[in-house]
Amino acid sequence: MLVSLSWRNVWRNPTRSMVVVVAVALGLWGGVTAMALINGWVKQRIADSIQNEISHIQIHNPDFLLNEEVDKTFNFDSVAATLDSTKGVIGFSGRLKVFAMAQTDRANSGLVVLGVKPTSERSISGIPNKLILGSFLEGDFKTPSIVLGKKAAEELKLVNYELTDSIAHKLSAIEPRLGEQIQTLVGRRYRTRSNLMNALKAELEPALFNHYSETIADSCASFRLNGPVVLTFQTPTGELHSEMFRVRGIYRTSNTAFDARMAFVNFDNLASAANINPSHVHEVAILCKDNTHAVSIAKALSATHRSLKVQSWDEISPEIALYAAFGDFVGMIYVVIILFALAFGIINTMMMSVLERYREFGMLMAIGMNRLRVFSMIMMESVFLTLTGGVAGILLSTGFIKIFARTGIDFGMWAEGFEAIGYSSVVYPEITTSNYVLITMLVVATGILASLWPARRALKLNPMQALRVE
Repeated sequence: MLVSLSWRNVWRNPTRSMVVVVAVALGLWGGVTAMALINGWVKQRIADSIQNEISHIQIHNPDFLLNEEVDKTFNFDSVAATLDSTKGVIGFSGRLKVFAMAQTDRANSGLVVLGVKPTSERSISGIPNKLILGSFLEGDFKTPSIVLGKKAAEELKLVNYELTDSIAHKLSAIEPRLGEQIQTLVGRRYRTRSNLMNALKAELEPALFNHYSETIADSCASFRLNGPVVLTFQTPTGELHSEMFRVRGIYRTSNTAFDARMAFVNFDNLASAANINPSHVHEVAILCKDNTHAVSIAKALSATHRSLKVQSWDEISPEIALYAAFGDFVGMIYVVIILFALAFGIINTMMMSVLERYREFGMLMAIGMNRLRVFSMIMMESVFLTLTGGVAGILLSTGFIKIFARTGIDFGMWAEGFEAIGYSSVVYPEITTSNYVLITMLVVATGILASLWPARRALKLNPMQALRVE
């Protein structure tokens, strides 16, 4: 009976109750959506890091990890024999890794050069699928090939920007005003992206510039494929050696810093140029079934190959493992802050309800309802009010997250900023069942805490005095 009475009391003033319900629903929708966005970003960052940058497990000569000296290699064959028979390993690749100074006819830049075997690298790395131009070390050429990141190519000035008639026509189809405002730039060539952006800023309306400038710059980019790049690096004997490569592929990931420093060349070409034994490697990168299996496989490999250093993904990049725990924590902080703010609204509503029903409470106590039941009734009213808004908010956020989990939310306007810190500008929100359970518990706790003060006021009333209140 007390439950039924409490539920009816909630709706005695439907307008006031609905205001609180809508406020709780919108607040939870915002909090849950923020948590889902953070989860999506974090999981995408972890997946991109493992697929494109570090893989699940890396094996090195322990001395190589100290200073990354080019002569600290180890025999690949014995490790490969173990990995061939290890369950849970999807693929592995032996790599050479040297630090080089890259030079073109216009600029120079420092690069980390990985010597890889294209077939095995495809089994563990997503880089071959991130190519925006050219191919990944395929083909037999007299001059060896190199694959650069988009940012590295820009720093080495291997890209020009030219707005052609065909590009202007395509942009006009997207937004007619674009075609009119960029006509003066058609046919002009720019050496750097910043020069093009300055020209676009001078011609376009601010709103069009903010929305389309990155798209226009990407469309106008023309990379100098087959352009020469001279790499200078140290050999195991301590001498400097220079070798010319030609750019035959450009890749782009969601991490600009990675694109700016990592380059890929054929394993045999680098081994020959650096005078390294082709059966030796600096690094073995391994891709496993999933992140959890990777940790247990790394421990098993570490026990088998005691002379080598075996590291799982959370040891190679501890900040990535931290992101996983940090994402849920930050998202939950958002929800707690929102519920804390909403609690004041609930307290206000319940306090008004208690003060309006002062005479009613006095009558209930006079006919035999004890103070504990009055306290419980007010608490249940508060919990019902909060839960109704909580359920509506969770349903609203679930529908929103399900829709955008398929399509993604594009923050392309801030793509450059996101990619500078390693995050994709397109995020797929994601939330787990455990998150929903925790949020529901927080909603109930908010309702209980918000009822304490109004209930305490009701408990203090004197039934005889309350009955005399008009």
